Amino acid sequence: MQLAQVLDVLEGLFAASEHPDIKEIERYGHDTAPGGGSPAGVKVKHDSGSEAYLWGAVWPGAKPIPVPDEPLPPRYRASRLAVLAVQLLDVARPTQFRSWQLVAFPDLGPQPGVSPAGVSIVCSDGTAMLLRVTAGSGPVGDPADDPFPDYRIPEGVKEWHLRASAQSAAPE
Repeated sequence: MQLAQVLDVLEGLFAASEHPDIKEIERYGHDTAPGGGSPAGVKVKHDSGSEAYLWGAVWPGAKPIPVPDEPLPPRYRASRLAVLAVQLLDVARPTQFRSWQLVAFPDLGPQPGVSPAGVSIVCSDGTAMLLRVTAGSGPVGDPADDPFPDYRIPEGVKEWHLRASAQSAAPE
């Protein structure tokens, strides 16, 4: 599987999530594989104007970690995006992927080795893909508390995946 195909799935899931704090979803970069000079990824812009990025990477030391029990504060936009990606994958269970895990790195995050800093994916064809997360702050800063604490992943996420799978399986 190619990086672009992995990003297609995640971009679609972020859109299907209907998360009230996500105002824009956009693709960027030109690399066809992780580790190049123009990293390809998905940018998510939030209500505050801050942005979080999920992009194909080559980075040593990825360590699987569990999804946190409690939502992370908005100031941890990068970690929040990694957590949301894994939660969406858990609901949608896309057939393009065999498995996925939230990961931390020994040199990244507010708590290195502990904070969510990426997503490791094994694709259905056996390709392993590592996606890092980073973030940029907006003009007004992030709120101290989660502005949408009651958000739940809608059923549409699973339905989106079923529609997307049927479309990709249809003959041309």
